[in-house]
Amino acid sequence: MSDPGFQPPPLDGIVGHDDAKARLRLAIRRDALSHAYVITGPRGVGRRTLATAMAMALNCESSAELRPCGACRQCRRIARGVHPDVRTIKRSPERRMILLKEPSASPARDYYDYVDWVQGDAQRRPVEGRSKVYLLLGAEELLPDAANRLLKSIEEPTASVHFILTAGDRGAVLPTIASRCQELRLRPVERAVIAAALQERFGADPERARGLAALARGAPGWAFTALREPGMVETHQTDVLDLVRLLETSRVERLLYGRGLAERWTAHPETVRATLRAWLTWARDLVLWTSGAGERAAHCSGPAAVALERLAPAVGEGAAIALLRRISAALADLEANVNARLVLDLLVLRFPEPRAARVA
Repeated sequence: MSDPGFQPPPLDGIVGHDDAKARLRLAIRRDALSHAYVITGPRGVGRRTLATAMAMALNCESSAELRPCGACRQCRRIARGVHPDVRTIKRSPERRMILLKEPSASPARDYYDYVDWVQGDAQRRPVEGRSKVYLLLGAEELLPDAANRLLKSIEEPTASVHFILTAGDRGAVLPTIASRCQELRLRPVERAVIAAALQERFGADPERARGLAALARGAPGWAFTALREPGMVETHQTDVLDLVRLLETSRVERLLYGRGLAERWTAHPETVRATLRAWLTWARDLVLWTSGAGERAAHCSGPAAVALERLAPAVGEGAAIALLRRISAALADLEANVNARLVLDLLVLRFPEPRAARVA
């Protein structure tokens, strides 16, 4: 086992994605990194980690063959999030979209910089690095006016300015922005690769590593965070068991639960996102079980796995697929600012009723 405290160079430290890393290494050696990229892939797959490594490469003090080294002053400051030439734009936790400018009653700029500020800042020369780099996390969450303003900056960049966007899918980004960015597509990482990284880098025991790798669904970032914060797995399991209970309860109880979710969405939208993502993971497993591929399920032990074995025959493949699609559609509707109460009411009321639980 390698030393859990060992920190590999930024690109080498990214788990999986060998094709994307090879493509970037070639561009770095040739000093040919594009002025704009969009890194796409599932949540937790490594989009932000790769974007940060690219920002390091653009400012690293080492020779081109060694960039990004992760050890020079520029790399260290970028890794700590304090480099004046590398700025992050993202949706703040209490908001649903990325805004154009800071509203009058807003939290401090600890969370993000607004697009309106970026447009002016991009005209200035770097303060201490070679390049100014703007990391826009979740580009699909840009409000239309913010996206159009960003487009102007991407269309007319100065030589020292680079934009690195992340998104779940290229098609979710404003087409005029996506067309001006080179895409780096990150795909889910194999379970065995994630489990090996958990053991070698963090000293996780093999059983724990295999369990987290399965639940991660190809997202090493989720697995690494869950290892450090066991409460994540407990919350995930609670959300899943809530779904199992709802499948076997009355429509009135389902509706009450849905109303509670809608109230949470108003105050704490990220917790509702987490709940629906947990439901998606279990619903995918239900589809696997109903199609005879239960050995591939992420929930392979504990109450969630027992519920899969028990409910799969009663739900059936068609209803399991419908459940998966409805949860996914509800999450997309919420992100599109459709009325939360309506979305969540419809979702829970349209849950399948396992045959054994139906009342004659």
